[in-house]
Amino acid sequence: MITRWTAKAFAAFAILALAAAAPVFAQGVTRHYYTELYRYPQGGFPTSATLDLTFGANGTIVGYYRPTDGGVTPVHGSVSGSRIALDIGGGDPLHVTGTVESNGKIEGRAFRSFGRAVYSFIGRPIPNDSTLPRVP
Repeated sequence: MITRWTAKAFAAFAILALAAAAPVFAQGVTRHYYTELYRYPQGGFPTSATLDLTFGANGTIVGYYRPTDGGVTPVHGSVSGSRIALDIGGGDPLHVTGTVESNGKIEGRAFRSFGRAVYSFIGRPIPNDSTLPRVP
């Protein structure tokens, strides 16, 4: 009897802990990020940009990627819990897969379908952005 109660309590605690760790994305809210791409695993100088993401229904994401050297590239993707996937550009897009931390920071890997290069992707929320994710 006590074992069954303990198992239920542990399961409920684990579910609450996972829910608290994932950022909350309100539908229709746009978040802004500074991003960096580093060649993985060598490192080197990053490619910098800003990223504007609007979170829609059912975890859909649309937005724009703006490299510091100019231009605007469309972004499409999805988020589920703390997992995020983005396609930056069309044709042979840059695929980004990673996680969103509770403070809104995005970390992951990026690659193109027709290339061998792999990059580390980091997206840091822009300070003083009132749309940053809130942990419940």
